[in-house]
Amino acid sequence: MDGVVADFDKAAMEFIGFDRNPKDHKWKPEEWERIRNCERWFRDLPKTFWADELIDLSRQLRDQCGWRLLFLTAIPAGNDFPYAFNDKILWAQKYYPDITVHFGPYSKDKQSHCKPGDVLVDDRIDNCQQWQNAGGTAIRLLYRVDPMDAVLKLRQLVENEIKNTTH
Repeated sequence: MDGVVADFDKAAMEFIGFDRNPKDHKWKPEEWERIRNCERWFRDLPKTFWADELIDLSRQLRDQCGWRLLFLTAIPAGNDFPYAFNDKILWAQKYYPDITVHFGPYSKDKQSHCKPGDVLVDDRIDNCQQWQNAGGTAIRLLYRVDPMDAVLKLRQLVENEIKNTTH
C-alpha cells in the first residue's frame, strides 16, 4: 500500500522538511527515527496522486473479470511502528472501504500469497521478482521516476483481460 497508493515518501519528505523529491534519497537513521516516532504514521498518509486511477483499474478486473481485489501490504521489517497493522487497515477503510487488507506479514513474505496469474503492483523490485518467480504478474511502480508507467501497464493488462473475458 505505502509507496503505491499511500504516499509514504511525500509525507516523510514534508515531515522531514525536504522541498523536493530526490530520486536517490535514502533515509538517514535520524530521519527514520523521527518518522518512526510518529505514533499514527500509516493511518495519516495521504493518497498518491495516481491511487484512484490504479484502484479504478483494479476494480475493473474485479468486477468484469471476477478477480479478487485486496491490498497486500507489510509491516515494517523492524516491526517498530506499533500501530502499523491497525493504521493500514484504518487507512484503507477511509479511502477504499470495499478493499480488504492482507498482510505478508513482512515484505519478504508477499510471494507466499501468490497463485499463478495473480497480479501485484508494488514499488519494490525484490517483491516484484519474487512474485514473478511464484508464477504471478508483477507491475513495478517507480515512485520517484515514473509512477504513471505502472498505471499504463495496469491499463493494458485490464484491456487485455477484459477482451479475453468477453471473447
